[in-house]
Amino acid sequence: MNVGSSTTAAMQALQSVGEAEQVKTKAQVSLLKKSLDSQQDAAAQLLKMLEGKGQQIDIRV
Repeated sequence: MNVGSSTTAAMQALQSVGEAEQVKTKAQVSLLKKSLDSQQDAAAQLLKMLEGKGQQIDIRV
């Protein structure tokens, strides 16, 4: 029985699992970043809409 070849195969399998986890983590981070950017844009739009509200204009003649 050759123990060296089975150890190498196990190490390669672990590396591929680790790489898959890295890809999954990168995808999750990318999705979270897009979500945050979207919410920041929405907040900026709401603040822009409220910009002129609450100001008093004196229109007496």
